[in-house]
Amino acid sequence: MTQLPTAGLPGFIAATSRLASHFPLTPDGTRRFVLAFGEQMAYIRVQDAWNPWRFLRQMEGNPPTRWGTDGFKRSLVDDRNPARHYAAFVFVGFWLPGWMAVLVLWLWELAGFVRYGFRWSQADTRSGYVGLWHGRLLRRFGHTLLPSLLARDLAETGQGWSRLSRNGEKALFPRQGTNVLQ
Repeated sequence: MTQLPTAGLPGFIAATSRLASHFPLTPDGTRRFVLAFGEQMAYIRVQDAWNPWRFLRQMEGNPPTRWGTDGFKRSLVDDRNPARHYAAFVFVGFWLPGWMAVLVLWLWELAGFVRYGFRWSQADTRSGYVGLWHGRLLRRFGHTLLPSLLARDLAETGQGWSRLSRNGEKALFPRQGTNVLQ
């Protein structure tokens, strides 16, 4: 496991911000960021997709960096690395159409339900939905938005996520006169 100078959500946000700064705010830069983010934070290595068993084992396992649970909203935590599950669904939400991304989330959660002795994780489901929504926002507005979304929606002290307006307006401009992008 990689030892991190700052753990928990603050470390996750800082690492995401550093990673985002390496890619230009262009559609191609955002695609490359999402690939790198998926690999570093969730161990999704698309180059291994040709071997489905290896690919699935990697996604199920631990990524190169682990952040712990400090600072994460308790309702989104069910294991020692909630960032992994969230990051995987940012990846899925970015690449797949909405209905297909939700289907993947539910299939993954159902497989986990069976695998982990018929224990349902509402926290994983919530985290997955937040990740899917953030992935959709990245596709539309670019990757530099992600650190702000992390602070707002994953932090115990953040204002929180809810099903937001279809066009993303409430996600980007939550209150009159405030702008998450600033």
